[in-house]
Amino acid sequence: MKYKTLSFLVVALFTVTASMAARVNATSQDVQKPNLPSVQAQANASQPIPVALPIKAKIEMKGGGIRDGRVVQIDEKGQKLWIQGETEKRSLPLSQIEKIVFTKGAVVYRTNGVQFIRGEIPPATSTQAKWNGIPISAFELKDAAQGQAVVKLGPPVVSRGQLRGILGVAKDRQFVVDEMQFDVQKKTMTIAATPY
Repeated sequence: MKYKTLSFLVVALFTVTASMAARVNATSQDVQKPNLPSVQAQANASQPIPVALPIKAKIEMKGGGIRDGRVVQIDEKGQKLWIQGETEKRSLPLSQIEKIVFTKGAVVYRTNGVQFIRGEIPPATSTQAKWNGIPISAFELKDAAQGQAVVKLGPPVVSRGQLRGILGVAKDRQFVVDEMQFDVQKKTMTIAATPY
């Protein structure tokens, strides 16, 4: 009788142990697999935000020097900024640019085509938005002549709550870019913009 009870306990112990091992194995496999719906949701969380580039910019070069012109293209693959001067279009290596500063008295076009001169009308708020770590590929210049562009924002550049706030502002206002900087090694950019 003792032998049967002992055998039963040993079998029960092996069964419980095998069951626990199977659960631990299944759980570890779930942890190792990427959570694809979560990754896709994060990618879909990025939203294109319309921004306007004033048509005059001062490009401050590393080591000194300033170039003037209208930003007409940011070439991520070639790592160049193309600007249109008074007489010619030329490229500048992104690695040599300290920052781009858009002048206050320059013409700005809203997304509806209406133009205004920044500085003649006050901004909607004195708070400037600064977005760091934006992939350069997330910025697209739609209409170089009018400085119309979009930047895709979402985690990790801004939180979902911040993105909701930005989208709320963008419904009634136009974000006008004040400055841009590039990090060539990380292939990212920083944009400072003020809503008008």
